[in-house]
Amino acid sequence: MKFSCMIWPHSGNGVDPVVRLAQTAEACDFETVYVGDSQMIWNDVWVTLAACAVATKRVRLGTGVTNLVTRHPAVTANAAMSLNMLSKGRAVLGLGAGDSAVRTAGLSPARLPQIRKRIEFVRNLLQGQEVDALEWGVDREENTWGSETKIRIIGADEWGELPIQLACMGPKSVRAAGEICDGVIVDGHMGGNAEGVRKTVESAIEGAKSVGKDATSLRFIAAIDAAIDDDRVKALDEVRPTAARNIANKPWLPDTLGVEHADVVKKVTESYKFYQHLDLTAKHKALVTDEVAMKCCIAGTPEDCIAKGKELKEAGINEISIFITSQDEEGSHRILKRFAEEVFPHI
Repeated sequence: MKFSCMIWPHSGNGVDPVVRLAQTAEACDFETVYVGDSQMIWNDVWVTLAACAVATKRVRLGTGVTNLVTRHPAVTANAAMSLNMLSKGRAVLGLGAGDSAVRTAGLSPARLPQIRKRIEFVRNLLQGQEVDALEWGVDREENTWGSETKIRIIGADEWGELPIQLACMGPKSVRAAGEICDGVIVDGHMGGNAEGVRKTVESAIEGAKSVGKDATSLRFIAAIDAAIDDDRVKALDEVRPTAARNIANKPWLPDTLGVEHADVVKKVTESYKFYQHLDLTAKHKALVTDEVAMKCCIAGTPEDCIAKGKELKEAGINEISIFITSQDEEGSHRILKRFAEEVFPHI
């Protein structure tokens, strides 16, 4: 089992808090630090990751996650390669359809055929291949002077080899991740409980086998909010904002979320505001019950968190990535240290 963290780099807090959190994660022997990408509400992911790369030595660094809608895939491929160069081979590229980043920019998440095509495009560029230029909306015109129809990234031969992981919202995207990616980032509504994990792992393995891949090489990353306190209620209060996003308007939910807690799902979906996305002060967090928070997150007493970690491991997860935030830097340092000392050694 690997252990990592995903940091939300809230705008207005500066980059330094994220760097300090990355240093704490490295000191606590976390394997990977991911940084979220949501340009309207958070500091820039690539600038932040570059700062973390300079300030750390061992920990892997990656996007958790970026998308191929707000950023052209060729630009993302180069950014990932540049981070790999700067960090001396520690970069990981986490991709997704696009959530708060695209919605707060007035755009729509990519659909699965687009995601597949663009990931394959990025992968080929990072492997040093020359590929056909993507069709990209109204910005591309025929017969533009100097425009290239075959493109490549200079430097990819040396620094382009890095893992690509896809954040998934349902079985179809999970199967695609199994086919074309190195890892599956399992969102909290699927990866926060054994019920969702088992179905996710099954779909990814089917995808890998369908293209002749060794499914044992896949990473299954439970991307889940975390809080630990000797008082369970206090811990659950900290994770309610993320639990709200874990259930709001999701196309697929494990039965006990989508059926037993359908009333909560409906209320949260109707009230969710993306400019309060994963914000500790979000109003919609009040709608999340203790049962839903426990289902989506790794939170509660140390004993609660150990039990959840064992549940996820038994179901097929081989990396747990806990969410922390620069919005509460002190609290996030405490979570990293307590999980490293009191939870992870027992999973």
